[in-house]
Amino acid sequence: MNYFVFFIGIIILLVTAADLINTSLSVRGAGFITKRLSKSIWSLLLSLNKRMGRRKVLEIGGAVILVSILINWLLLIWISASLLFISQPDSLMNVETNSPTTVINKIFYTGYTLSTLGLGDMEPEGNFWDILTAILSFTGLILISIAITYLIPVVSSEITKRKISVTINTIGGSVEEMLLNYWDGKDFKELERPFFPLIDSIILHGQNHKAYSVLHFFHSSDRREAFVLNITNLDELLTVLLHNISEEQRPAYNILIRLRKAISSYLITLPATYITPSKKTPPIPLLTALENKGIKIISGEIVELEYEKLRTRRRLLLSLIRDDGWEWTDLSCGSYSHEITMDKTY
Repeated sequence: MNYFVFFIGIIILLVTAADLINTSLSVRGAGFITKRLSKSIWSLLLSLNKRMGRRKVLEIGGAVILVSILINWLLLIWISASLLFISQPDSLMNVETNSPTTVINKIFYTGYTLSTLGLGDMEPEGNFWDILTAILSFTGLILISIAITYLIPVVSSEITKRKISVTINTIGGSVEEMLLNYWDGKDFKELERPFFPLIDSIILHGQNHKAYSVLHFFHSSDRREAFVLNITNLDELLTVLLHNISEEQRPAYNILIRLRKAISSYLITLPATYITPSKKTPPIPLLTALENKGIKIISGEIVELEYEKLRTRRRLLLSLIRDDGWEWTDLSCGSYSHEITMDKTY
């Protein structure tokens, strides 16, 4: 027996099993291999999108990555099992000729057994290889079951994500539009109605995103369903309400804070998909349309200091938008006090 080849097969099998378990059977997002595979494919698709200027490339990203994850597990298990059988020249025998099989025969045998189709015209030689064949057959069955049980909740979670996005978009397509839609001439307290149900929905999505980080790679070119744009608009809306609108005119403070924390529960899952704060700071909205309506907007150094405290949060949102193939200007937030700038502290 070639023990080097045998142990390489064991190592690949254990690493694959760990990645599969961490990705599909835990709530920690994805395993080491799956994370890097997903991000590599998405980076390639983003590059193609920039060159071609067609968002359809990104729209297939989620499905491509999901299928690639499943194929990757299958190939790694197939390779590891093949190496185990290859390590022993007479691990498999040809039933018709009663002679040892070739390397190609062993690769075919492991793939055929892994697919749970049977043994073909080869049979294992010895108790150890009999048991390994049985384990390999069970592994194929388990892999198929896991694939199905992994796909269904991912698709369901993606539908939930798009529902949340459309719900936010019905409030308004930009911060100014959201505020103008719910200004009753005195205050913005009508916003409490759509805000309250969004709290639980966004918390649920945050947990789904933590369990299935592949959700991050499902892109929609329709702005109404573009989650990253709408969740950013909602967070920017909360910032404006908390710091640019007077206390007596804004919705109940506890609802604003709860909704803010709900969004935070989603944002803290982003590092799992390699999203980190940008080195550039998004601009502060001017909100001139609100002022033209006679709405008093608080501004000045105190407000700017509050925005400065939120610098890291807003930079993270900027990175999130760009990683989904959009730009900050796609938020349709109207005029800004300045362009996106590089922070001198970096």
